[in-house]
Amino acid sequence: MIKKITVATDGSDASDLAAQAAVEVASRSGGSIAAVYVVDVTRLARLPGYASFPGIKDQLLALMQKEGREATARIEELAVKAGVPCQKIVAEGNPSEELLKIAVESKADLLIMGSVGRSGLNRFLLGSVAEKVVRNSKVPVLLVR
Repeated sequence: MIKKITVATDGSDASDLAAQAAVEVASRSGGSIAAVYVVDVTRLARLPGYASFPGIKDQLLALMQKEGREATARIEELAVKAGVPCQKIVAEGNPSEELLKIAVESKADLLIMGSVGRSGLNRFLLGSVAEKVVRNSKVPVLLVR
């Protein structure tokens, strides 16, 4: 039975659809969801001048954390309306690695995510995060188009 669902969000339309699917599955199975947003600190580190302007570094990190709180709050709103318990997690690190780690550590029965997120224009079939998660997950993964 599917009781614990981890749903990944990056604030994109695809992740919003994944959240709707997660809430639906949890509602039907009497389960709960954990809404996870990962601040991609590896992407920050590749920005030109990132390390040389400490004030900008802190501001960008704060903005990304805020975006994560907002994205997980939208999922929480959906869950509350459906009567589904929801935990919000904003983590930092490499998105695919963090999602895999969180899904295993929380003993998730299912990981749901959008097939293409914000970086989707760079991929033909799957977003790079979705591709890495599908290839390496020990937890069943449901990709939502």
